[in-house]
Amino acid sequence: MLTIRDLTVSITGRRTAVEILHGVSFDVEKGEAVGLVGESGSGKSMTLRSILRTEPSNSRTTGQILLDGIDVHALRAEPLRRMRANDVSMIAQNPHAVLNPVLPIERYLIEGMHDAQGLPVRDARRRAGELLEQVGIDAVDRVLRSYPHQLSGGMLQRVVIAGAIAGKPKLMLADEPTTALDVTTQAEVMAILDDCRRDLGMTMLFVTHDLDLAAAVCDRINVMKDGVIVETGVPAQLRDDPQHPYTKLLMDSRPAGLSWPAGGGERA
Repeated sequence: MLTIRDLTVSITGRRTAVEILHGVSFDVEKGEAVGLVGESGSGKSMTLRSILRTEPSNSRTTGQILLDGIDVHALRAEPLRRMRANDVSMIAQNPHAVLNPVLPIERYLIEGMHDAQGLPVRDARRRAGELLEQVGIDAVDRVLRSYPHQLSGGMLQRVVIAGAIAGKPKLMLADEPTTALDVTTQAEVMAILDDCRRDLGMTMLFVTHDLDLAAAVCDRINVMKDGVIVETGVPAQLRDDPQHPYTKLLMDSRPAGLSWPAGGGERA
C-alpha cells in the first residue's frame, strides 16, 4: 500500500540547508498497521508530511513515495487534492488544530463528506450520526450540536477519528493521536481506532514516541532516530532482542512493570 524509498528532506535557512530525513525507506503492506517510533525531533511527523506533500515551503524533498503504486510526488494539484480527500486520512495529535472553534461538530463532519464525497447534505447529516456511533459516542445529537470547547479531549479525538474514516480511506496516518489524553481515555481511543481500522480494512501508519502503545496496535515497528530508521521488527522481537543501542535505550526507559502484548496488533 505504501512504499517509501530513500526519502530525504532538507530545510533551507538563510545561509545553510539542514537535512531532516536521511534516506528513509520502509514499506506498509495493505491492511497492515506499522509503527514509526522515536523521540521528539526524530523525523516522524516530517515523514507523514512528506506522504501528504505538506512539507514546509523552504524544504527540498528527494526519494520516492508510492501510494498503492502511484508516485505521490508526481501528482499535479487536482489528483493530489483527490488523494488527500479520498485515499489518505490524517489524525492529528491535537484535535483543536483540526476543528474550527466557531463551527459545531455537525458542520465539520457534514462539510467534509459533502465537499470530498459529494454527498447531499441530508445524507451527510445521517452519515455523521452513524460515524459518531461507530466511534463510541452515545449522545449523538448533543455532540453534533456542540462546539469543540464544549467537549472533552477524548470526545474531540473521537470526532476527529469519525471524520478520518468517513471516506473509508486506503491509508490512515495517525500522528500521536493520544498524546494529550489521560491513560484511561488513551486506551479507549486506541481501542476505537484499532477497531475502526480492522472493520474497514484500512492500512495504518502510526506515529508515536511510546513503544508500548505501538506494540499494542502495530504488526511491525520502525524505530527512528535523527531522521534515520535504525531498526525494524515485530513487537516481540524488539521486546526480547533489540539490536540497535537506541532501541535498547527506549526499552530501558520504560516504566517498570509494563508488559507488551504477545504479538503485534494484539491488545494488552
